[in-house]
Amino acid sequence: MSKRLLDYNPLTGEKTWFQYDQNDVMTITHEQDVQKILDYAHLKATNADYSKKGMKGDWWHYAKVPNIVILEMKQKHGVDFFSEEDAPKVFHLMNTEYKAFKTTDKVHNVRRYRRP
Repeated sequence: MSKRLLDYNPLTGEKTWFQYDQNDVMTITHEQDVQKILDYAHLKATNADYSKKGMKGDWWHYAKVPNIVILEMKQKHGVDFFSEEDAPKVFHLMNTEYKAFKTTDKVHNVRRYRRP
């Protein structure tokens, strides 16, 4: 079994690996250390004034979502993080499965995305 690093992004810590096994199966995997992002999100989420100021200032920092989570949402849930139509699904996942990446303790739900 051979595993080889294809790409590394030093800014995000993302790694892309290529693996080839004796059964002629090729696999590409992605990994990212998200601990710093989780620590940051927790710090902000436990600061009640951070959310209040954001909502009053017409800008609410809801979450800090790493690329590896965006990719997982697509692969595991079929949700396109950047699609307006998938916005309700994205917020549902952020409020359930990916709560740790939220920078607030508030909950935002989107029934249907409406363009301004």
